[in-house]
Amino acid sequence: MQNSTKNEGIGNGRPLWPGFLPQQLEEIAMRGNGFVLALGGGAAVAAGALLPFVFNIQETVSGVSFATGSGIGAGGRFISFLFGLLLAGFALWIRYRPEFTRRVAIASLVVSVLGIAGYCLFTLIGFVGIPVQVGDGSTAQETWDPSIGALLSIGGCVACAVAALVMLRTAPRE
Repeated sequence: MQNSTKNEGIGNGRPLWPGFLPQQLEEIAMRGNGFVLALGGGAAVAAGALLPFVFNIQETVSGVSFATGSGIGAGGRFISFLFGLLLAGFALWIRYRPEFTRRVAIASLVVSVLGIAGYCLFTLIGFVGIPVQVGDGSTAQETWDPSIGALLSIGGCVACAVAALVMLRTAPRE
């Protein structure tokens, strides 16, 4: 019976994890039952696609490093922008069709976690490097560092995942 008093906060707009987050962060996450955080996260991913994604791109051939000017193409930026719009669309869908809150929040959580994994994997591959073919037929190692666009996209996906968890915790059971 002690669990029943511990779980009283499920449907009344309060999360199950009191004291886990600092009070100010908890208030931001709970604003509109996570809607504001989810919409902001989707907007951050979309804005990150418009900002520089990588910098300090270097190729290493036979131990000699030199800077190159290549970066992320327009196709990759466009897909990242659409991904941000998808996350923001999930937030709007929950806001205007609350009867689907649980299903859409689960979909948003899954998509957000996949986005975190994808952007972090892209960043990790940049640190480690990938082999590329250079003009004389030899192989070079290309590395890059994340820029503000990649970091903003990762942060936006994290915000959407937290918002989806808040929505799942505060949504009434179907």
